[in-house]
Amino acid sequence: MAGFLTHYLIGMEARETMSDNYIRQVMRGQNHAFLIGLQGFHLFSFDPHSLSKRGLSYRTATVTQQNQEFASLFDNMIDYTLKQQGQEREVCIAYSAGFLCYFAADQAMTPYIHFRTWQDLPVKCSPRRAASHRKEVETVIDTVLLRSHCHMEPSQLNFEALTFASKKDLTTIGRMMRYAFLSTFKSKVSPSEITNGLKNARRQNIHLNSDAHFRRLWLHALEKYVPISGSRRKIYEDFLPDDHDFMNTACAVWYPYPGSPDPQRSSVEEIYNMSLHSCRDFLDDLDTCFSWGMDREDLIKSIIRYEPFSL
Repeated sequence: MAGFLTHYLIGMEARETMSDNYIRQVMRGQNHAFLIGLQGFHLFSFDPHSLSKRGLSYRTATVTQQNQEFASLFDNMIDYTLKQQGQEREVCIAYSAGFLCYFAADQAMTPYIHFRTWQDLPVKCSPRRAASHRKEVETVIDTVLLRSHCHMEPSQLNFEALTFASKKDLTTIGRMMRYAFLSTFKSKVSPSEITNGLKNARRQNIHLNSDAHFRRLWLHALEKYVPISGSRRKIYEDFLPDDHDFMNTACAVWYPYPGSPDPQRSSVEEIYNMSLHSCRDFLDDLDTCFSWGMDREDLIKSIIRYEPFSL
């Protein structure tokens, strides 16, 4: 999956470069709900496909199967939103818009990150080591994209602002997602899922905390469990170099899934731009649903057909 900052950057750039329509105004007015939506399933404590009655998982599900389930979930999110009024309706719209951007970015970025993670590892390695290396790849990509697109270093971010939402807004989002998960998967979701997800995101990204003394204490505690050479790659660092070309600026060959007959040479920057274009298309379709009251069929079909890399 793409890292926290990659989702944030793609979503924000998609919003700021799209036409000035109703959806864009709502996303700006309900910015915190939009930012939470950009993290999508990352804020939930479960794999959404594990709720499927078909017993799918991210490893076994095809892109089409994943897209069909997401489309069904999003369809139910729209159903709930259409029943709301006033600010609650706008909060649901803004969160849903962020969720759409998350979907576009995740489907495009995940194949490359998975390939790059396992390419650098031995055939037999522990899940813990694989997760650690994946985090290293994500962290470098996050940091380089932040630097190239915003001319900022991680320490300059106001991370608290990126993960804040009022209790009222969180309650509204929680109700919508409980309705959507129950309607899609016949599975109940705890009212505290979103709130706990945000708390976990803050803990996992504690290195962005402005208190340098706290960061040093955290690193010292981490050294007891993980070699510091590896743990430093799990945190955002200013001026972090891309020594291993995780951004694939050399356009080396990679494959979107095991056994794929279609080699790719896209760099991360090219994948980013492709995601950005898809985000804007999805958001324009979402705008027709809410500002013009038109049928959502085109949006749902485009979600199901969305395959960044030909399979």
